[in-house]
Amino acid sequence: MILSSLTQIQAAALLSIAPRTLRDWADCPRNADGSYPGPALVAYYAAKIGGNSGEFDDQRERLAAAQAEKVETENALRRKQLAVVSDVVAAWTDHILACRAKLLSLPSKLSPVLLNLDDPNLIAATIRAEVNAALAELAEYQPAEVGPGSDDGSVESVGATA
Repeated sequence: MILSSLTQIQAAALLSIAPRTLRDWADCPRNADGSYPGPALVAYYAAKIGGNSGEFDDQRERLAAAQAEKVETENALRRKQLAVVSDVVAAWTDHILACRAKLLSLPSKLSPVLLNLDDPNLIAATIRAEVNAALAELAEYQPAEVGPGSDDGSVESVGATA
């Protein structure tokens, strides 16, 4: 076997890897005719798997980091330190719509009461009392419980993380 001109199958066998893996390494040494130079290929492979932290290790580390981040995010969601963006938007929309409904009901609620009042102080006190009652009701307002949002991964912090 001539080591300066190896086929892909011969070169893969020399390195004990799959031919496809060798083909996928775009930066490995090749001869002009597409064959592989044995000594240069062995040196390349040694550097790749040596102390240089090869591509496989990088991928494994990235996967481990992504899995750890996913678990941390799920735990933070359960501890209610994070919220799904769509759930927060739904809750705020519900609050704002309830406030809007309360404010829009004030004129029709107050007009019959204020119609026969002549005293500006009494009119102001009546409006103030009705606004305060609406604010108190809104302060106790509980929106419908929102469930888990879409699985788009959009998460925002709503509290301090531990």
